[in-house]
Amino acid sequence: MIHYAALPPELIFEGCESYRPEYLRIPFQRGAIIVEPLSPAGARIVQLISSDLQDYLDPRFQPGRIIDLFSGAQAPGR
Repeated sequence: MIHYAALPPELIFEGCESYRPEYLRIPFQRGAIIVEPLSPAGARIVQLISSDLQDYLDPRFQPGRIIDLFSGAQAPGR
């Protein structure tokens, strides 16, 4: 990886070794969704694991999408 910056790498990458996100696995009919909790009710999709190739084209499972853990709907304002 090449990273061009006016700052030294020690400042840019400070704390990246100590970052340990917690992930949850949410199963569904054809596989699972790996999410990173953001709040007690919301999470960000990190990864999709599915046996159906059409799931990877479904925008509901797009990585980076914020979901409501209680209803499965997209969080308001996202």
